[in-house]
Amino acid sequence: MAAIELEGIEKSYGSIEVLKGVTFSVEKGEIYGVLGPNGAGKTTTFRIILGLLRQDSGSIAVDGDKHQNSKKIRRKIGYLPADVNFYEDMTARQNLRYFSDLADTDPDFEELLELAGISEDADRNVSGFSTGMKKRLGIAQSLVKDPEIIIYDEPTTGLDPEGKRKFRKHVEKINREKGKTVLVSSHITSEIEPLCDRFGILHEGVIKASGTHEELSEGSNETTGVKIHVKNLRKAEEALGGSPEEIEDETKIRDGAVILENPDHREQLLQQLLETEAGIKSVEPRKETLEKAYLRITGDA
Repeated sequence: MAAIELEGIEKSYGSIEVLKGVTFSVEKGEIYGVLGPNGAGKTTTFRIILGLLRQDSGSIAVDGDKHQNSKKIRRKIGYLPADVNFYEDMTARQNLRYFSDLADTDPDFEELLELAGISEDADRNVSGFSTGMKKRLGIAQSLVKDPEIIIYDEPTTGLDPEGKRKFRKHVEKINREKGKTVLVSSHITSEIEPLCDRFGILHEGVIKASGTHEELSEGSNETTGVKIHVKNLRKAEEALGGSPEEIEDETKIRDGAVILENPDHREQLLQQLLETEAGIKSVEPRKETLEKAYLRITGDA
């Protein structure tokens, strides 16, 4: 059963059609990315899923339950908007307690702060937080209800490269360790490409294509990066943990394989894996970059 299913969602503001039949599904436990330019309707789509807006037509199901703006469904979803706002004169811990009181929940605050990577700053006023720290506090805030699904709207906007890397790492940790289903959006493919299992390309009010990077690249003869299938994924992850930062940033673990985006580092990574008990089964090339697939599918190439 899919965690989220959208079928033919339409939404207009006056005479302006924003969504013209959006259809896609998000499987339980996956990280699904919605890619589209600014103004494509990503936030509108998310707000409809959250029950903050009503669609003009079409249907939504969350965990198989038809979406009728019910409290039950809303409790299943955590949300981090593009613009994060907290009470500046309160500490991170106090902000989390405030939002948990609003949600009538009693989470383990220490666990949330640890997951978001801000334990050491938990008792500092948010007024002294950087944009990246506020985003990480937003990750913790999105978990106060212990939701099954988390929606992140343009989460890396305003972050420097290091902040983006840390954000992705924390989201991956939540997905893997907590089994949360994640729906995330961006207008820049490279921002979420290392993070997501599958993608939906939202363009001109519809989902033009949906699938894995490999599926979206079908039909192209261009290759970039490599996919390394291993016998022991845990050992592979340990090996990657000791990689130089530039290589670590270019790798991800998906579908029982190590994905390396930059083929220039292939020999160095293969050597690292050979020195462990990961057990390399096969190495295969990956097709065109996600950005090029996006441009080809939308006709903007």
